Amino acid sequence: MNIETYSYHTINGKEYWFVSVGKKPIKKMVQFKSTTYKNVVNLGFGDQLPDGRIDDKSVSNNGDTNKVIATVIQIAHDFTTQFPHLKIAFTGSTPGRNRMYNRVLKMYYKEFSKEFVITAFVEKRETMFEVDFDPDFSGNYLVFFVRRKT
Repeated sequence: MNIETYSYHTINGKEYWFVSVGKKPIKKMVQFKSTTYKNVVNLGFGDQLPDGRIDDKSVSNNGDTNKVIATVIQIAHDFTTQFPHLKIAFTGSTPGRNRMYNRVLKMYYKEFSKEFVITAFVEKRETMFEVDFDPDFSGNYLVFFVRRKT
């Protein structure tokens, strides 16, 4: 992926931050949190609020979406280099964001799939199933997963 990224910093290996400097400076946070599933972490991302929490629904309109997404992807790459046994789960906080993540995965699938196994949840008859990510699939993926190939 040949898109410029922001420089970023890690707090403890599982929390990262960077500043989006589009129209105005906005501090962004990426957090990897444990889930109830063994070796699966949730990737949380958004604007950092004054109390340190993440606002994953804010719409910054800062004019640098591609650079921000590229930075989050680079952080996920670095995280999985440190923790190759962990699978990252992520989904959009809104249907529009989920569609954007789906578009990015489709667009860069050939490149991403060289290093990562990409899967996703789909719903069939009110049951969720994990399936291999298919860049030609026209349905809706509910949750995405990436893990390093071993």
